[in-house]
Amino acid sequence: MPEAEMSKQAQNVSMTMGKGFMIYASFIVGMIFLGLLSHLKWLPEIIPFIAYFVFGFILNRVVLRGLISWHPVYNTLQNVSKAKLSAFLFWPLSYLALFIKLAINKHL
Repeated sequence: MPEAEMSKQAQNVSMTMGKGFMIYASFIVGMIFLGLLSHLKWLPEIIPFIAYFVFGFILNRVVLRGLISWHPVYNTLQNVSKAKLSAFLFWPLSYLALFIKLAINKHL
C-alpha cells in the first residue's frame, strides 16, 4: 500500500477525546473486574498484572497516537520516549492527567 494511502486512512480514523476517554474508562473498569476475579481466586494472580501492561500498550498505540501531535521543537528522542514510557508504566494516572489537561486546553 502506498504511503499516501496509508496516511489518508490514518487521518480518516481520528481519535476524539471522548473516544479516548471511553477506551481509558473501559480499561479501568476491566482492571477492577480482573482484580476482583483474581481476588476471588477465579483467575490466576498474574492475569491482572499482564493485563495492566497490555492496556498501557494499547493506550499508547491507539489513544496517545491519535490525540497528541508532537511539536517539531520538542519531537526529540528523549522527550517522546520519556513521555511514552511514563504513560505506558503509569497509565491510570498519566492518562487521567492527560485528559484533564486536554479538556482544560480545549475549553479555555
